[in-house]
Amino acid sequence: MAIFNIRVDETLRRKIANLAKALGTTQTDLVKNAITDRITAHETAKAEAATAIPGWVPDGKCVALVRGAVAAVGDSVAEVVADAIGKFGDEPIHVARKGKPITPIHYAFAAHATVKCWKYLTADGESFPIIPARIVGKKELTTASSPDTASSLTLVSREIVDQAGLQPEAQETIYTAAGAVKMRTFRATIGLSTGSYDVRVASSDIPKDLPFQVLLGRNVLDLVELYALGKSKVVCIRDP
Repeated sequence: MAIFNIRVDETLRRKIANLAKALGTTQTDLVKNAITDRITAHETAKAEAATAIPGWVPDGKCVALVRGAVAAVGDSVAEVVADAIGKFGDEPIHVARKGKPITPIHYAFAAHATVKCWKYLTADGESFPIIPARIVGKKELTTASSPDTASSLTLVSREIVDQAGLQPEAQETIYTAAGAVKMRTFRATIGLSTGSYDVRVASSDIPKDLPFQVLLGRNVLDLVELYALGKSKVVCIRDP
């Protein structure tokens, strides 16, 4: 095992000591984990996904590419992303439509684990922070999720709710930027790389031209540590 000697000023040394004490760990482990997390994010940021669509893909079809190979072909962005994440959840994914660009959509919805990072998914010129997720009801589905820190509840598309067989709970008034709307809520288990979380979710339509069919609200995000490195186009989570 190699040993590194790092010189820091006295103010920073005290801050490291106080933080380690507050977290119940050693200063060595605190610094080592911070460096490991940064390296993981940097290595994920360097990963690239090829964008050339093979000629055999039919016109009008969406395709998900992983390391230059076709991972999925389908009729919508959401379909191919869910399929690709189920097979290659840790790899950078690029999505495109053969013969027709994907129209950008602007959307708004209101034990110490190792950090896990993913390169932003790209769909033509647009990028999205995507976290692989499992939705568990009567059935278990693997799909793509995206963090939404402005929402108190996690939002799941109606199609995923039906396919997973989620248990209905109630109908509630949900307040959005467009005003109050009625939404059905359900009980679900959301599985992430950090663990499984039993939460309440709301059901609504999410356009299939978006690569995700789940928006992770604060009732899930408050249970993990989330890092979104916008310039590097990397999203990371870890178990606090």
